[in-house]
Amino acid sequence: MMPRIKPEEFKAWNERMIHKYDPDAFHHHPNLLVRFVERKRVKAIFDLLKIRTEDRVLEVGCGAGNVMERSRSGQFFGADISETILFKAKQKLKETAYLFRGDAQNLPCKNQVFTHVICSEVLEHLLDPAMALRELKRVVMERGIVVISIPNEAWINRIKRLLIRLGVFHWLINRNGDYQAMPERMEDEWHLHAYPMREWVNLFENYFRVKRLRRIPFYWLPLRYVIHLQGE
Repeated sequence: MMPRIKPEEFKAWNERMIHKYDPDAFHHHPNLLVRFVERKRVKAIFDLLKIRTEDRVLEVGCGAGNVMERSRSGQFFGADISETILFKAKQKLKETAYLFRGDAQNLPCKNQVFTHVICSEVLEHLLDPAMALRELKRVVMERGIVVISIPNEAWINRIKRLLIRLGVFHWLINRNGDYQAMPERMEDEWHLHAYPMREWVNLFENYFRVKRLRRIPFYWLPLRYVIHLQGE
């Protein structure tokens, strides 16, 4: 595991990781499987959200806007701590969403102002996921919907080890040109937490009711989990 990041170092460290592993690039990855998993993840998020025209939706850790750009209804707001990735999101989304810089652990938002909240592939990067969950609970309306996605590190690392053993990992997964190479374990680079799914669910249940869990891309190949939570 990588050394612990101090709170005062987090923003600069995260910015370095954004430059090294541009999240936007995964949605345009040259590997078909990577792109397929990303599309399935985003589709599952919207399937669980069921957004109506009048809904106010906040995406925490919005990245380059790859999730929000798929929406066909609702009023969207996006927060991210990285100025670099927010600039990309503003270019992508234009005037279709209100974007602002914000820390997932200390959101600059009033209480209970959003009907829906998205937090996709974010918690594993944070110093304190529990603090972020408290913030999500604070800003979502009573009985509002929160959809979270997290990587299944155990399965991902298992598949990477198999590909390495077969001698095809770098050929299949790593990226060329503008795409930086993926490490063998993201816990050694950008992921600060790699809890088993049961531990994540236990954490979620401290703040929300867990309504549904989707395995992405397939039930028998759970590389990602998309979780539907509801406020009480």
